[in-house]
Amino acid sequence: MEERTARLEGINEQIRDRLNSLDLRLDSLERTLEVRFDRIEGRFGQIEGRFAQIEGRFTQIDQRFMWLTGLVLGTWITTILTILFHH
Repeated sequence: MEERTARLEGINEQIRDRLNSLDLRLDSLERTLEVRFDRIEGRFGQIEGRFAQIEGRFTQIDQRFMWLTGLVLGTWITTILTILFHH
């Protein structure tokens, strides 16, 4: 009976040691994942910043295009009116 009890206590200690080892490994893995997720979030922040810059550039291009279109249309209208009313 004592042998069985001692054996069960030994098995209990082994299980406890393995569970503690697993717990430590899981904690380490959790910290590693947190660091990696923080890096990924930082990279997404950088990408969002770059998209914001590109969006700003497109806004400038759109404004310049509208000014150029207005200038060209204004010139054409002025030229056509000059030709029509010159005679």
